[in-house]
Amino acid sequence: MQVLDQYDYKILTKLMESGRVSFSEIARDLNITDVAVKKRFENLLSKGIIKKISVELDYKILGIEGELLVFLRCDPLASDKNIASLQENDFVKTVYKTVGEFNLVFLYLLKDFSQFDVLDKTISKLQGVNAFNVLIITKKVFEKNTIPKSSLQIYYS
Repeated sequence: MQVLDQYDYKILTKLMESGRVSFSEIARDLNITDVAVKKRFENLLSKGIIKKISVELDYKILGIEGELLVFLRCDPLASDKNIASLQENDFVKTVYKTVGEFNLVFLYLLKDFSQFDVLDKTISKLQGVNAFNVLIITKKVFEKNTIPKSSLQIYYS
């Protein structure tokens, strides 16, 4: 487990609020130099705590009408091939391996709600599918980047 001090914690919090925040702005808020922020950022990156800084898209503006959660039960021996197939599909945003009733779950971007046949074709190309279930996401209630304080050991000076 990595130990974060108050500065690392605050830097991470600022970056999670906006990946575009400058080191200078963070430095002003923390009352340290931007060089210190840059060094701490690079340290967090080298330790693997920060995996990437990314962009969040508004899919509706790009013409995507909906997002679907697709739950698949498939032959476990076909999972890796199915993951590779899903990874090649531009409309598949995220794939999870799971344990339980379904062993693969993926987030599918639907350009038009009248085009469920595109999803059917996607599923029909997969191997060893025994069952599937589709949930239409009607509204994202919230999504947050968070650092659960109870699971981290944070030292404040």
